[in-house]
Amino acid sequence: MPEQRFKHFLPKMLHVTYLALALHRVAEKIRSDYPLVDKLILSVKKALFKCPASIKIFKDEVPELNLLPEPVIRHWGTWLNVAIYYCDSYKTIKTIIEKFDHDDTLSI
Repeated sequence: MPEQRFKHFLPKMLHVTYLALALHRVAEKIRSDYPLVDKLILSVKKALFKCPASIKIFKDEVPELNLLPEPVIRHWGTWLNVAIYYCDSYKTIKTIIEKFDHDDTLSI
């Protein structure tokens, strides 16, 4: 086990590993408690990240706003950061999505 090789240098490394696992589980619990937010994130991700025309519309409409961050489920902090971003920018994102041609994109 790699932990045993570093035991002399980092005697508390095992505890840090468990802390990271605990934080990951807390983030997964939060995600599972908000299925509608998770569905919103997935839907907007499909509508924006899969279509270069949608990305262009987004950048043209709000150049001061960064492109939506993409959640990576294996990295617990990214989903929480995306959820916070959506909370802060919900009205802007909604306005942009409403400007898309609904016939062009199935995910809308």
